[in-house]
Amino acid sequence: MKQLSKTALLLLSLSGLMTAHAVSAEPVNTPASNQSVSAAKKCDRKARKEKCLEALKSDLKLNENQAAAWTDWADKIKGGPKNEEEKHPDFKSLANLPAPERMEKMLEFSKEHIVRQEARLAATKIFYETLTPEQRTIFDKGFNFEHHGHRGKHGGK
Repeated sequence: MKQLSKTALLLLSLSGLMTAHAVSAEPVNTPASNQSVSAAKKCDRKARKEKCLEALKSDLKLNENQAAAWTDWADKIKGGPKNEEEKHPDFKSLANLPAPERMEKMLEFSKEHIVRQEARLAATKIFYETLTPEQRTIFDKGFNFEHHGHRGKHGGK
């Protein structure tokens, strides 16, 4: 059953990535000014995530022992690809591959994403154990901003 769930998750991830590829495969003339806007959005996203984490930390009112656990957890949650090239597949290079190879690459990207998410889950479980029941309630409500625009209490909008 667990294998079936992982397979279903991989297929859903693959279909999402392929949809993104279909959208990004259309030729677009992007002026330099639009590229700087895109870079600004990436910075805004990172800054917003930092702001959300700081607000959550403040809401949790961590004690000294929990502060070290928070730092370890936050570093693992924030960790990941060092730049956008590592984070996102290069759709232009994939477009030149035969369909089966392109699908294999997309599946590989999905598997890498799952590995990163599993590491974040493990870190979250470890940190969560250090929280009191009241803090867990706050964390459950406040930590909802991790992926693709899903925003919790501190995520804006």
